[in-house]
Amino acid sequence: MNNVEAVKVTSRKDLVDMLEKLVDPLISQFDGEGPGLKFDTGGTHYSQKTRQIEALLRPLWGIVPLLAGGTEYKGLERYIARLKEGINPDHPHYFGETHDYDQRLVEMAVIGLALCICGEKWLSYFNEKEQNQLHAWLNQINDREVPENNWIFFRILVNHGFRLNGFTYNEVQLKKDLELVHSYYRSEGWYVDGYLDQIDYYVPFALHFYGLVYAKTADEEDQHARIFVERSKEFAQSFACFFDGNGAAVPFGRSMTYRFAQVAFFSAAIFAEIEVLPYSEMKWLVLKHLNHWLKQSIFSHDGLLTVGYYYRNQVFAEGYNAFGSPYWALKSFLLLGLPEEHPFWLIPEKAPELPSKKLIAQARFLVTRDQKNTQVQLYTAGLHCEPHTHCDAKYEKFVYSSVFGFSVSKGQLNLRQGAFDNTLAVSLEPERYYKMRYEKSNYQVTEEYLLTNWNPYEGVRIRSIIVPFTPFHFRIHMIESDKTIYLADGSFALGFDIDGVHMQKKMMTESNQIKVMNDEHQVGLIDFSHQSELEFVFGEPNSNIMKDQTYIPTAKDKVEKGKHLLIHGFYGTLIDDTIPEPNCTIDENKIILSVGQDEVSIPKSLLDLNN
Repeated sequence: MNNVEAVKVTSRKDLVDMLEKLVDPLISQFDGEGPGLKFDTGGTHYSQKTRQIEALLRPLWGIVPLLAGGTEYKGLERYIARLKEGINPDHPHYFGETHDYDQRLVEMAVIGLALCICGEKWLSYFNEKEQNQLHAWLNQINDREVPENNWIFFRILVNHGFRLNGFTYNEVQLKKDLELVHSYYRSEGWYVDGYLDQIDYYVPFALHFYGLVYAKTADEEDQHARIFVERSKEFAQSFACFFDGNGAAVPFGRSMTYRFAQVAFFSAAIFAEIEVLPYSEMKWLVLKHLNHWLKQSIFSHDGLLTVGYYYRNQVFAEGYNAFGSPYWALKSFLLLGLPEEHPFWLIPEKAPELPSKKLIAQARFLVTRDQKNTQVQLYTAGLHCEPHTHCDAKYEKFVYSSVFGFSVSKGQLNLRQGAFDNTLAVSLEPERYYKMRYEKSNYQVTEEYLLTNWNPYEGVRIRSIIVPFTPFHFRIHMIESDKTIYLADGSFALGFDIDGVHMQKKMMTESNQIKVMNDEHQVGLIDFSHQSELEFVFGEPNSNIMKDQTYIPTAKDKVEKGKHLLIHGFYGTLIDDTIPEPNCTIDENKIILSVGQDEVSIPKSLLDLNN
């Protein structure tokens, strides 16, 4: 049941109503036993007790800003009462002593947020003894090891919150942590999330988000705050390009179950009163995005957020995604920290004018959008994540789409299990045990193409050159192998909700191209090599994050020992869009690719695997 309708939001009250409808269904869960809330099942790498604590504290990411903005949520006292039990060492529901790399350290961050943005109001719910217990439980984070990535900010928020409210804090640790965060910064507003090759949504909804909270609440002369503000202004210019005209952000990387946390960066900028973009444009982005999400099947029958993306789906979830994890999405309501009388609420919304193509060299992204602004496509090269779930599918496919999403494998025995959309899958056996790109590879990212060298097996070298003409793109694969291998080059995955008999009527095959359509979209491929076997692969159900059933048009090739050149074209677009005829011409020195009047030439020297 979708308990929250997508409606036109025009005021702070409208947004408050939206938030309350998201968190109200949790109130009935306080009747259960345990230190927190338990309303579903599913394993994680942390304990059931910790899952309950997470489910209790994560809704506060929306409730705390509400309090900061002058509105007390009607169920707040129930959260406070359960929190008081959790910080009391003598209570059966005590949250417990933490250990290094403990998930409970993550959940401390929202209490740090409360201390930072509404400390006096927050602490008014606790007597002196309870305040001391709160401090003691939170202060454990200063004696524990945490991963050197976005987790560093959890300790920053706690210590900064202590400092703002007169509690004892670890000044040396706070300074050290702030400097460590700065070491993750690269340029163009982009950080890495601790690991050199890992860049994803943790940059906007974690590193920048927390940096803006810090900047809003720090002293005017604080140099760290100034740095966070300047970086956020630069970051916004490219990150805004991740959103299409329907309000959808292109899904990419891990933790997509946090859903509308994708827009939390702009909510944080609004709260911090920093125009990283004009207020009217940020308002449009936040509200359009929230309404987009409320149209999706993201709720259980009793109105609770589920683990999944466009629908409930545990297949693609991370090992740290418990039933309460999705409520991190409420970070997008941080702008409620602005009171009702703030002039922001009277500013009309305005859609930002965004470029059709944006190269983000430092992040290794090329972001494109179609002419109607209905789809954003994100092309990547050189990114790598470890050791989380389905990292190959989440980081190393050739392109990601705000309309078609991406698929994760449910096995590698065959193409159906693999659901290899927007990637080249390689096998040493016909129709069995496929694998896709997953390695730290050499790469180039330019405004015209992306190039990657990769080695799926010993003795097999591949250079893939991707040339976007959104919504169409070419893939050039130069393969050198000392053995026979089997390849499958998959297109976008098209969702369908009708039975297979009717779906077959929406499949079209010609000599060197195939496409499949539903009522809204079409996806397909063209084989410019004129040698591939073309097939409609039915992806294993629930492998795609947006649609539970998909077809993936796929080009299959058997490649013998030696060197081989394959060129395929792929598209995914609206059903009524007409793509100008794509062409591929090879002459002595270059490969000329064109779609309509647009043309790109790829020098043949780029095909040299030794170059």
